[in-house]
Amino acid sequence: DAHQAGFQIAIHAVQPSTVKAASIALEFTYSQLPQVGRRHRIEHCSECPPHLLGRLKKLQAVVVTQPPFIYYSGDRYLATVPPERQPWLYRIGTWLKNGLVVAGSSDSPIVPDNPLIGIYGAVTRQTQSGQPLLPGQRISASQALAMYTINGAYASFEEGIKGSITPGKLADIVLLSDDPTKVPPEQIKDIKVEMTMIGRKVVWEG
Repeated sequence: DAHQAGFQIAIHAVQPSTVKAASIALEFTYSQLPQVGRRHRIEHCSECPPHLLGRLKKLQAVVVTQPPFIYYSGDRYLATVPPERQPWLYRIGTWLKNGLVVAGSSDSPIVPDNPLIGIYGAVTRQTQSGQPLLPGQRISASQALAMYTINGAYASFEEGIKGSITPGKLADIVLLSDDPTKVPPEQIKDIKVEMTMIGRKVVWEG
């Protein structure tokens, strides 16, 4: 009903069973009425086994996931998630390689809302204690930055007004102490925000 009414749907799906259920729901929905640019979203998609990846790709689902969980919750995942399911955790590199649009979020207040920690988690795949969590899923700093900017704007149909520093878009900008694409990856989480602008007006300075 929501799809037919023209709404964008965001389905909260963490474990494989719920990711599968979301895929089935969207497949049924599209069989009744074509997608026509709805950009339906899977929120989290924390565990995505290989057999579900192709379904999400075919559905063109937008994945809105939480890279800071790799840092803040990674040690708990390594201790409690069954070893056979750990390779499915936050498969950001695989999603991007398969052409999915992936946006980053914090799920605040579950973890702090600092996006630089999310970028750090996606780039290094390091837990808070320094353990690697699926290092094969690492992505570049530029890709991680896009998750929190242009991809996030795309996920909410706002890429025409925000998400990149482009003439004609809202000047919502932060000035950082370092360039996350140039510093060593392990230093990304220590980058500070020195100034925040909203609509080209300075609203905060450190």
